[in-house]
Amino acid sequence: MAQARAAGSVAGAGASPHSISLKVLRLSHPSLSPAHTLPGDDLIARASLPYPAAPNDAFPLSPLLALPPAFGAAYVGTVFSCTLCANNELPPSSPIVVRDVQLSAELQVPSGSIALDLEGPDTVEGQDTQPAQTLQRIVRHELREDGPHVLAVTVTYQETRDDATNKRTFRKLYQFVAQPALGVRTKVGDLAARKDVPNARRFVLEAQLENLTETPIVLEKAIVSTAQGLTSKSLNWTATDENPILSPQDVMQVAFTFEQTQGEDLDEKNGRTVLAQLHVDWRSPMGEKGSLTTGWLGSRAR
Repeated sequence: MAQARAAGSVAGAGASPHSISLKVLRLSHPSLSPAHTLPGDDLIARASLPYPAAPNDAFPLSPLLALPPAFGAAYVGTVFSCTLCANNELPPSSPIVVRDVQLSAELQVPSGSIALDLEGPDTVEGQDTQPAQTLQRIVRHELREDGPHVLAVTVTYQETRDDATNKRTFRKLYQFVAQPALGVRTKVGDLAARKDVPNARRFVLEAQLENLTETPIVLEKAIVSTAQGLTSKSLNWTATDENPILSPQDVMQVAFTFEQTQGEDLDEKNGRTVLAQLHVDWRSPMGEKGSLTTGWLGSRAR
């Protein structure tokens, strides 16, 4: 995890070291390992390949998977996952018995604090642990705000020695920054009314989608949820087309038209006609899902 720091313990100054240690590891999709061949004759080049059975060409990736070497980037619209490991660090001969180990976690985001649910092989809290045993839990949260985030993990347990029980607790903070994955710029305009329904207003929504990540992404879906009194039509790719691929910093434009349903009123707020919300889904090269939903978009009311 990025920038971990301890937040103190209720045991007070001069207390003995904790019997439980905490490790927090981010869960990320692996990536294809790069293949850099050595210069020289054909035999040396093939022997230097991570996967020797691969064709001897200049393709830079091998079929082997590699785990991320560091924390990596966290992007808005994706699911942030990590595993919490409370490890019993006592030696087997220790007279101390550790009981009732509990984990809790919250995520501090720019708008406030969110209590996180903990997943695990069982739902029993307050487990006893033997020396060298580990209590593991997994937390997941879909990132919806950009900016600094802090994962706060609290460990509580009981130490028993010679029939004397001491409750101990400590808290650690892990800082990271959530970055926008997809930049969206929108523009709404009016279209001329159709001759057969001259009183029905028509609109066009244009949106520029920019890949702000460091890897290509595959756009899976770009749709709109229309406000009352409107029908929409997509001017983008269909289910029979190949999904668009955006390389880093690539920009793609999508568009939709809207038409007022005959006999229905439009939703107007604060001098604007409310049209729709834009929903975009994408995937990373290794299949990690991402999604984004804009606020309600509108046009100037008449």
